[in-house]
Amino acid sequence: MPKLPYEGREVEAVDVDFKVIREDWNEYQLSDGTELRMRLVVSNVFLLPEEYDPEGNPVYVVKSGNILVVRSPDHLKKP
Repeated sequence: MPKLPYEGREVEAVDVDFKVIREDWNEYQLSDGTELRMRLVVSNVFLLPEEYDPEGNPVYVVKSGNILVVRSPDHLKKP
């Protein structure tokens, strides 16, 4: 069983299988005309047994990465 850092200590973690239901893009328009598209992609989910949030829910640690696409106006691009 792997151990992960949580609230300043190492705790045991359980690797939880998951399936992707939907991974949507977030889109942002910057004031300089640039458009950003971002998507979070989850790679691992871990349950921390015996750890609970203030509402009593179990604590999960999620490992993820971001995909970023930048579309800048021509005047901002390097010549």
